[in-house]
Amino acid sequence: MIWITILYIAFIFGNSATPGVVSSAESNWVTDLLNQWMRDWGLAFIQFSEGFIRKFAHFAEYSVLGVMLTLSLAKYPFFQGKRRWLLVPLGLCIAAVDEGIQYFTPGRDCNSMDVLLDTVGVVCGVTFCVVIKWLWTKWKEKKHE
Repeated sequence: MIWITILYIAFIFGNSATPGVVSSAESNWVTDLLNQWMRDWGLAFIQFSEGFIRKFAHFAEYSVLGVMLTLSLAKYPFFQGKRRWLLVPLGLCIAAVDEGIQYFTPGRDCNSMDVLLDTVGVVCGVTFCVVIKWLWTKWKEKKHE
């Protein structure tokens, strides 16, 4: 699982190395697609902006990263129990490097708010795993009563 997580981080960094013109075209394509679906479903009053799609992509990418980091590193005693939350600073470091890559990519910029949004995504991913594990443990305890 750790290799899949490393490949996923490389995927994130690769997205950041995409020139601004290409990245914007991809975001516009997704925005147009989602807005067309909203119209097709009779929900034309819901329209997404490219900015919203880009921010949501940041959040979603890093929520998945939070889950992947948790699943990858949970088997190591250092990242078990309360120290599992050390995955959040690790996610923060990955987000900072990600924004640093964008700083040097033509047509892209470095945004500290994106680092914050990415970190919140990691927190949500880790929290999701913690809650699922807690529910699973409670269910198993109840089953054995």
